[in-house]
Amino acid sequence: MDQQQFVLDELDKKIEMFRRNSSEHKLLHRRLRYGSFGLTAVLSVLSGLALYLPEVAPMLNIAILAFSGIAGILASLEGLRKADELWIHERTIYYSLCDLRRELMFQIKSDTLDSEQLDAFFNRFQTVLTNSGEKWSSGIVQGNHTGASVTE
Repeated sequence: MDQQQFVLDELDKKIEMFRRNSSEHKLLHRRLRYGSFGLTAVLSVLSGLALYLPEVAPMLNIAILAFSGIAGILASLEGLRKADELWIHERTIYYSLCDLRRELMFQIKSDTLDSEQLDAFFNRFQTVLTNSGEKWSSGIVQGNHTGASVTE
């Protein structure tokens, strides 16, 4: 396998990985968020019913307690998993890698790609991946939300 094909194959693998992972984290984020919204609505209805139906208020209060506990668990999971931040982070890396692949394909198709340029593309690829890990571990995981995008 020549170097050019190796870089393309590795780039394609990482693009697919970040696409898949970001989609999974987006889905997890939405499920947790919609679950929280739904539980909040149920809690509001149960609280209102407990006020208007005092004869069943003890049962409704037990239900309110149970749903409040579940809502707390969902909120904790959302905070621990950081699915929304991870989704955005992975999607940013995905687009950076897609841009890099498009540039590489342009150079390949124009027959102007020499070994130095291929090395430069590979180094940019490595830099995107390295910065990705560093940004996640230093910025998002430790709580230093900078909002800066990943540099190439």
